[in-house]
Amino acid sequence: MAHHNPTRNAAGGNPAPGIPVRDVPDLRTRRRLETQESIHRAAVDLFEAQGVKATTVEQIAARAGVSSRTFFRHFASKEQAVLPGQRRLLRAIDALELDGTGPDAALRAVEEMAAAVIAAEPQEDLKTNQRVRRILLREPDIRGLATAQEHELVLRLRDRLLRRGGADMNLMTARLIAETAMLLWRSCWDHWAELADAGESLEPVQLYRQYREGLQRLLT
Repeated sequence: MAHHNPTRNAAGGNPAPGIPVRDVPDLRTRRRLETQESIHRAAVDLFEAQGVKATTVEQIAARAGVSSRTFFRHFASKEQAVLPGQRRLLRAIDALELDGTGPDAALRAVEEMAAAVIAAEPQEDLKTNQRVRRILLREPDIRGLATAQEHELVLRLRDRLLRRGGADMNLMTARLIAETAMLLWRSCWDHWAELADAGESLEPVQLYRQYREGLQRLLT
């Protein structure tokens, strides 16, 4: 069965502006990502079962089948292990390409980038995201870390826009686009998790596009 590639435009031609073509990671990178994912899932399991304070790095490492030393190669703390920093979105930001046609086109490119990342989210990761959200709701320290990570993503996207956005891209415009993109991202995932908790089924990318359309109506 052929799978839809969200990095290609609707006509099946070249990738749409702003949407990075996925690179196939080499073996070393795949192993690193697999180790990070194992640690992340172990942290989620333990935080759910016994809370953050009662969980140690040693317990997370043992459950993931790695040493504590390996744990600290990938995460600075047990709290960071449960919030791996939106790795897919971060990689997409770092690969973002713009056609330099102005702020409106840059915003559309960023929105399409985010939609592609959401559409590519594996089903198993969606379930894990829902579990992480429940942990966030009951653990203030984790919520604080999530807010800090989101701020870092905004700055990373802002800087990418300034470097790639052409002559019309200034600091204020880049910041507004980055903040708007993160608002859409967070609103989509929060709403999706609420629907999932209520037993309702909706593809996250469909919800994201609804939020995009809602924003466009507000701005016109």
